[in-house]
Amino acid sequence: MDITTRLHLLELIRLGEAADAAHRSAGNAVRKATAERRRALAELRRRRRQLDDDAAERTDTERALRDAEDAVEQCERRRSAGAAKWQRTFTGTRRADARLGEQVACRAGRHGSAEPRRRAGRARLAADILGEFLAMPLELVETAHAILVQSSAGKDSVVMLHRVVQWAKAAGCLDKVVVVHADIGEEAEWPGVRELAQQQAERYGLRFVVVKADIGFLGMVERRGLWPDAQNRLCTSTLKRDEAAKFFTQIVDELGLSEQAVILNCLGIRAAESPSRRKKHELAIDHRASNGRRLVLTWHPVFHLSETEIWQEITDAALAYHPVYDTLIPRLSCIFCVLAGFDVLVRAVRLCWVLGLPTPQTYLDLESRIGHRFKDKFSLAEVVEEAARREQAEGPLIWRRGDAIRHYLGDDAATAYLTHLALAA
Repeated sequence: MDITTRLHLLELIRLGEAADAAHRSAGNAVRKATAERRRALAELRRRRRQLDDDAAERTDTERALRDAEDAVEQCERRRSAGAAKWQRTFTGTRRADARLGEQVACRAGRHGSAEPRRRAGRARLAADILGEFLAMPLELVETAHAILVQSSAGKDSVVMLHRVVQWAKAAGCLDKVVVVHADIGEEAEWPGVRELAQQQAERYGLRFVVVKADIGFLGMVERRGLWPDAQNRLCTSTLKRDEAAKFFTQIVDELGLSEQAVILNCLGIRAAESPSRRKKHELAIDHRASNGRRLVLTWHPVFHLSETEIWQEITDAALAYHPVYDTLIPRLSCIFCVLAGFDVLVRAVRLCWVLGLPTPQTYLDLESRIGHRFKDKFSLAEVVEEAARREQAEGPLIWRRGDAIRHYLGDDAATAYLTHLALAA
């Protein structure tokens, strides 16, 4: 099966999924309108009984009765419109599946419609096609019209960027690669993160783009009155994913294609990081971001790497990493990550004190102001209290450049890495 055919089938799969989503939405609207109509009819019956029982206040009751009749009529219109949309989307779903089935049958040398078994059939076909793309990364990057590398400047991001660059160079399309950094606000990020992301991009001569929400991390928390958590990672969805997605429209406009653009959106997510990330696919259609103008494929190029393998690639390729990792803080995202454990947060507080950052007090003030604990199991106040206790017992936090590599790969690897950097300087 050639590349064009694979892309055509993926687009038909996307259209089928979109039709299914519209059909489910229409069904929900019908159920909601039906329930509202039921409540409106109950109110109408109550008003009619009231009109019969209370002749003294007939004028007010008649007005209320007319309002109730209007409400029933409006609910019925919404229910009828919803039912009509439900029928249209049902037909649209069947039509999309039929088109997909015909294409599959045609490619297999059969005749007639071979409509897949609804969503399960589409999912299996998509997995097969995307699996074929994963087996040939050079063809994948060559096929894309634009390759966006979402970089946090962290260890996974820099290895992902290095891998994508190597494939794009081999395919002769390095000019397609754009590095996108989502700025979540200087009060929430470690110093130098944005500059490092730009430096990592400039190493390969790549275009570097910064996206930023109108409100930063702390502003978002204060507005909600709640900290994010593992189930509601708004720091990722609102400040990073949603802002980066806005760039899709810009890049498609810049391409100026007469056909649907294929965008490869690369994220430095690894399966070993969490159970929820293990459930993700290495390559998938982004149904939320895709539309008639663009087919967005989300790719996780370092998905199967372990933490040790990440540090090995950083060492082998002499990739620049943030010194925060040398303090053995495992994530570079927020200074105080909602996914971090107690000991890591304690270490982050102590690092802030060494660097003279006001972040601990800023976060403490916000936690007190909104009345919501940073995590269910403990508050930031408890973290800061424990950091002060350890500071008194151990003194200020100390580390050496290369400690992250020493921790994972040993002294020899760290020495070789630092020597390489010194020679390149």
